[in-house]
Amino acid sequence: MQERFFTDTLEQLYDHSPASRMNGSDRFVVFSDLHLGNGGDGDDFLRNAGLCSQVLRHYYLDRGFVLILNGDIEDLHKFSLKKIENRWGSMYELFADFRRKTDLFKIVGNHDVALVSRKARRTREQPLRSLRLNFGDNTIFIFHGHQASLFYERFNYVDGFFLRYFAQPLGIKNYSVAYDSAKRFKVEKRVYGFSARKKILSIIGHTHRPLFESLSKVDSIKFRIEHLCRLFTDSEDGVREKIEQDISFYRRELQRIYEKDRKDGTRSSLYNSNMVVPCLFNSGCTIGKRGITALEIANNSIALVCWFDGKKNAKHFSHNRQPLERLETSDYYRTVLKKDCLNYIFTRIRLLS
Repeated sequence: MQERFFTDTLEQLYDHSPASRMNGSDRFVVFSDLHLGNGGDGDDFLRNAGLCSQVLRHYYLDRGFVLILNGDIEDLHKFSLKKIENRWGSMYELFADFRRKTDLFKIVGNHDVALVSRKARRTREQPLRSLRLNFGDNTIFIFHGHQASLFYERFNYVDGFFLRYFAQPLGIKNYSVAYDSAKRFKVEKRVYGFSARKKILSIIGHTHRPLFESLSKVDSIKFRIEHLCRLFTDSEDGVREKIEQDISFYRRELQRIYEKDRKDGTRSSLYNSNMVVPCLFNSGCTIGKRGITALEIANNSIALVCWFDGKKNAKHFSHNRQPLERLETSDYYRTVLKKDCLNYIFTRIRLLS
């Protein structure tokens, strides 16, 4: 009965979603979960504010991307909109720049859903609940993801009350589904099932966990280790030493995940499926300890990228075996975590669903 509720909810969201046609020359970048606050200790955005603003300028000034903000941009559960706008006026100016030069689509999440009922203000038009990008005969469905949670669909106000009057005064930062692996899994599994049945590609946020082609971080690390083992057998001695170091790094990373969250870490596949359909993507968030993640859709491909502060996290990302792109003369870097062709992804979705 409950699963039927989510199917109907997502179906209605899909049916009433505005659609925009994209072609091979269009460029989109998807960010979610900025959680803009008042600039104080309880403001989760503050950690990566400088990095995020420079990255957005890069997409706007240098690359001509359309910006898609996929929910929880303002943290209205903890702060008033007036305080947020007063503190982060520079961010709203950047949003306005995108709207003028390329375009901007703003989708609400559970933390800023109140914006739907407010009159459009400043640089914002009335925000959306979801968005469909039509890519030929295929569809990319973008929504925040809280719609797959019964609590956030029916009792979102309870979460807001707790955050504003209990969590924030006690210094508890960003208490949400993102820190509960069981709840994350339920949300992702429901969206995954819906997307596979409709043979569409869905992009969500909400759980703060980056996903590419429906694979969790654990699955991705295991595949990477297997790939490195294959490279090892055909490599020369000098290269083998570097590959062995990388394998050791990823084994330690797996162990860290297992110890942090054994239930999530030991799950063999995120959806317990023999053949995972690559229909679910998640742009992650901008408030991570190691940087910010985003999804880029350009040149008929989709890529999961991470931007990070080289002073803090260069050692961690040096094991990714991907080239690092420096952001002008700053200490900020971009690395592509995963990338694939959209036509290939949709072919697999169609054949495997």
